[in-house]
Amino acid sequence: MFDPVSIGMAVSIGSKAFSLLKQGIAAGREIQDMASQLSEWGKAVSDIAYAAEKANEPPGVFQTLFGGGNKKSAIDIFAAQKQCEQQRKELRQLISYSYGNDAWLEFQAIERRVREQQREQVYRRREIIEGIVDFLLWSGIILVAIALSGVGLYFWGSYMGRW
Repeated sequence: MFDPVSIGMAVSIGSKAFSLLKQGIAAGREIQDMASQLSEWGKAVSDIAYAAEKANEPPGVFQTLFGGGNKKSAIDIFAAQKQCEQQRKELRQLISYSYGNDAWLEFQAIERRVREQQREQVYRRREIIEGIVDFLLWSGIILVAIALSGVGLYFWGSYMGRW
């Protein structure tokens, strides 16, 4: 799960990109000229949506052992989602009024493409790393349990006089 710092960073990056988008639209710039701001805003929105998706899943071993404030994180995610919804509504109005409905459809296509790229590149890598960490932690826990059982059996056997 994303930590509150990552969520806060996504919100601040998204807000900055959103304000740059608003300024660009107000100045009459073309949507294509604001691709970097669209991309940054799309990545931030995608990060927040991914954090919300991961919050609904049970935590892994690493998060259980070393994680923390799920309530604070849930509140941060909820607030960030509401902010993204409001920004999307404003962008839709601005883009539709300034450039027409076709520009809004183009914007949605760009946003969809950014979200897919984020899923393929960033989130998939993060999920693989989380899976490896969980596997290693479970393996370590099982090996320690086996070792302790073996040591316990050895001492019990020597106490009973069997070896």
